[in-house]
Amino acid sequence: MYSSVTDNCASDELVAVLLHIESVASQSCSPHWTPGWHGESEVALLDAIFSARAPYGGPSSGVRAVIGRWRSHRGDNRLDDLTTLAELTPDPDVLVEILSNRQFVPGNSRTKAAAAVVAAQTLISVGLRCSSDFEQHTREQFDAFRAIPGLGETTWDCMLMHLGVRTDKATEHLRSFVADALEPLHQDPATDIATDHVPALLEAAADALGTDLASLEHAIWRYQHKVRRAKRRHSEAALRSVG
Repeated sequence: MYSSVTDNCASDELVAVLLHIESVASQSCSPHWTPGWHGESEVALLDAIFSARAPYGGPSSGVRAVIGRWRSHRGDNRLDDLTTLAELTPDPDVLVEILSNRQFVPGNSRTKAAAAVVAAQTLISVGLRCSSDFEQHTREQFDAFRAIPGLGETTWDCMLMHLGVRTDKATEHLRSFVADALEPLHQDPATDIATDHVPALLEAAADALGTDLASLEHAIWRYQHKVRRAKRRHSEAALRSVG
């Protein structure tokens, strides 16, 4: 198992990570350099649902435009009560009008707005109403969420990322990114990177880039998810070609 011999990141490691970031997820090219929505469960849920298979957009377009409309409708500084979305259950089309967005979830079973209302109601039913509730989430709560048509593990992970909660899968995404960055430094391609070394490296990288760690981790998570999805599609296509 590889690990640093000191608490400080070796300069060559940091340079390698910075080069990898610039190569695949630079701040100038990626729209995902945002710190997320810590303490705002309503916004984290909307972001996770509306960013699925859709352009993220800029500060005033795409997903953030949707969030801006909800914030304007709510009129509150801190949007951390999923009850406000769940209350729209009798007529989820109301949320469609509020958000001015009629996109559908993957599978086209319902609008993303309707899915957000159902998700809020479901989360509340299993004890998740505000951001602090998610810090000690359970497998049963996750299962209830991913059972909603059009949602799933990625949407769940994305929501938790925005709330500052890291699932095992998200942690693995970050570790894999750092491992790819450091691969040129190791003669043995099988060299593993200690999980506890990853946060220190990423924190040093964020400091060098003049950004916050949450924004860097969000950008990396989005990139790794895209890479994994592309690999999965390639494998599925290869299987079909021989089947």
